[in-house]
Amino acid sequence: MLKRMRKSPFQEGSAGVILHTAHHKVGTSWFKNVLGAIAEEYGYLFVRENYDNLPRQRPIIIFQNRPLLDMNLLSDYRGSHMIRDPRDIVISGYYYHLWTQERWAVTPIRDLPANMEDKWPLLPIKKISDMSYQEYLKSLPREEGILAEMRRVSTTILKDIIEWNYRDPNIFEIKYEDIMTSEESIFREMFKHYRFKEDAVNKGCEIAMKYSFRNRSNRDVGEIESKSHLRSGRLQQWKDEFTEDHKEHFKKLHGQDLINLGYEKNMDW
Repeated sequence: MLKRMRKSPFQEGSAGVILHTAHHKVGTSWFKNVLGAIAEEYGYLFVRENYDNLPRQRPIIIFQNRPLLDMNLLSDYRGSHMIRDPRDIVISGYYYHLWTQERWAVTPIRDLPANMEDKWPLLPIKKISDMSYQEYLKSLPREEGILAEMRRVSTTILKDIIEWNYRDPNIFEIKYEDIMTSEESIFREMFKHYRFKEDAVNKGCEIAMKYSFRNRSNRDVGEIESKSHLRSGRLQQWKDEFTEDHKEHFKKLHGQDLINLGYEKNMDW
């Protein structure tokens, strides 16, 4: 049961609809915790699934872990969207998928509901259909495993990031690299964009700092590196992991996209 609503955090005239769109390995657990806590603080509905059947109740905070929702259904809303250097998404995803117990990753590929030859066209699906994706990664040397993850995310996560509409004035765009170096200031600007009142902006920042990446990552580094959504959180991990072959392969797949997203100025990296 929802707690009694406190004074609204929103400025007058706001529809009270917040949408955050995330991508796998781009702060999903982090932002889910922050926005879930804010929804609880104000007694608001927090929706993480069933986007096609949104309840009529407002105010509402919607969290989606990929672009699934037709935002035209929301009418008036404010939102946020975070991306990350695609090369670090590859590295973070590779290590995460070696140990995760997410159902899709440990289910034989032939038993997954979608046509994986269409979803993962760059992987040898017919040859590995009896294996789970995790088993497939574990069967490969590290360098080949990173290439496999690169090919998988190229047509899934990175496709979503590349095709996202970055011109929506209702959406506050965030780069993972920026928030990792200026955490509180980015959250403050995000809550202002949500049309929060000043006291609610301050309260939101207080909540966000409780879930600060730095606070949560002050654990044993080995634990973070081996089995955690967090890992180290270190930026530009790809520089320590990519071989020259990795670099050339990534340039062929997404070299221009890195430039378009502002992560590189040219192909000389």
